[in-house]
Amino acid sequence: MRIPPKLRIGLVIGALALTLVAVRWADTLTDVPEASANGVAEPVKRARPVADNTTAQHAPALDLKKLQRPPALDPDGDPFGPRSFKPAPPKITPQAAQAALAVAAPPPPPPQAPPLPFVYMGRLSEDSSSTVFLTLGDRNLVVKPGDTIDNTYKLEEVGDSAIVLTYLPMNQRQTLPIGTP
Repeated sequence: MRIPPKLRIGLVIGALALTLVAVRWADTLTDVPEASANGVAEPVKRARPVADNTTAQHAPALDLKKLQRPPALDPDGDPFGPRSFKPAPPKITPQAAQAALAVAAPPPPPPQAPPLPFVYMGRLSEDSSSTVFLTLGDRNLVVKPGDTIDNTYKLEEVGDSAIVLTYLPMNQRQTLPIGTP
């Protein structure tokens, strides 16, 4: 059965009107009579079961210390931090640690001179003397054997395939390869 659209709208409006009237009517109703609504309600007294005195006298006292939580001895720190599920490494005794350090610790190596900061640019050979052109950062240097560079390096000799420099603070000789002639 098909209801015409005008009748359907009329039925919906009528149902809405009836609902509003029912809500208004229910709002005027009271659940409690007016006289007792203004007064204060008294609490209801309930009868408690009578306890057997013999049971209360013979019951053991409750140990409250068992109910307290002991303080945490080793807090884990951040509860939301990363976790590792690897097993803990075995504990090492102090005697074993000292023995391992005595055996495993080789003496430190002797100090070494830093690597040469120079770049070889070229060489000029005249008669028996040679002049070497080096760069140090953005500086161009022109040095001969026996010259000192910044009180740090001294040019000792110029060979066909290498230049020998001495690092003055440690008195160590270093070679800078220059290639084949």
